[in-house]
Amino acid sequence: MGQHRAQKHILDIARPMETAIIQGSGGRGGFYPFLFGDPYRPLQFVHFSDIHSILDHWDRIMTFINHYEKYLSFAIHTGDFVSGTIEGFVDLYTWGVPTNIPVLNCVGNHDRAPRAPKQRVHDCIFNKTDNWGATFMDCEASMTYYKDFPESGIRLIVLDDYFDLDAQVKWLRDLLARSREEGMHVMTAMHQLTSDLVDIPDTTFHSAMDFMQVAPQYQADAHAPRHTVFEDPIGDFIEEGGHFICNLCGHYHRDHFGYTARGVLNIAVEMATCWAPWDDTRRVFDSQSYDCFNVTSVDVNTGIIRIVRIGNNFDYYMRRKERLCFDYVNRKVIFNG
Repeated sequence: MGQHRAQKHILDIARPMETAIIQGSGGRGGFYPFLFGDPYRPLQFVHFSDIHSILDHWDRIMTFINHYEKYLSFAIHTGDFVSGTIEGFVDLYTWGVPTNIPVLNCVGNHDRAPRAPKQRVHDCIFNKTDNWGATFMDCEASMTYYKDFPESGIRLIVLDDYFDLDAQVKWLRDLLARSREEGMHVMTAMHQLTSDLVDIPDTTFHSAMDFMQVAPQYQADAHAPRHTVFEDPIGDFIEEGGHFICNLCGHYHRDHFGYTARGVLNIAVEMATCWAPWDDTRRVFDSQSYDCFNVTSVDVNTGIIRIVRIGNNFDYYMRRKERLCFDYVNRKVIFNG
């Protein structure tokens, strides 16, 4: 592939966070989880984004997943699987390190560039879905689906920001209504934020870099936040008493963490690759900053999200990004450090 491979092993990068990874998979009570009578198990998974066809980064994440497999239920990549356009597609699922747990995917803006037909995008990005255990929306070349985790009380809904938007909105509203009736806690994933963030909790997992100030033209760039068609269905679900956890995304190449005007919590992860335009940090080959992905845990019993950063864990302002525990019900940071 002509790609350089880092010599510093991903497990050496991850080892200082190992105890946090173990804790993220556990509920209250430690050795005696039944003490609190919690009906659901925490759901822990890897969230990464914007891999941009770089096999070494993909293999390092898959190697991490295989090593910590017993603490994880799945992984999800939130878009931009290809390099710059669909012409830069590399079949990482085929050529990369295999895993036992499912590695889910969704469509990014580069995956459909330049104006690639939906069927081609689907055939590239969604060609290895046999072990996903997902239920896809009924449409041609569907890239919209949900996956239930009944032991955790969670339904993950993955949406397509670019094709069949009207059909998806109807499908999403119907599925959210059913989720509310069933008492399922909902987490969504797509490539972009559902809308602009207006309420930012005090956490280092949100970028402090103001790109809009230094680059006004950024407003019109493809990376600028926008109000997606999915914001209002999710906002309505929340207002009607539905249990909404968060929306997972990527796209911006830096961390975002906050609420929209409709009360939708969005968590965007910094890009997984060392080639990182629009990032707010310096990424250096064969260093701690080379890798970047999150191990995320959700416990609906207590309403908390826990995030462990693997790899790049400092920003320009020297703010540490290693661990976050957030009460998403009361919008409260419990711990950040």
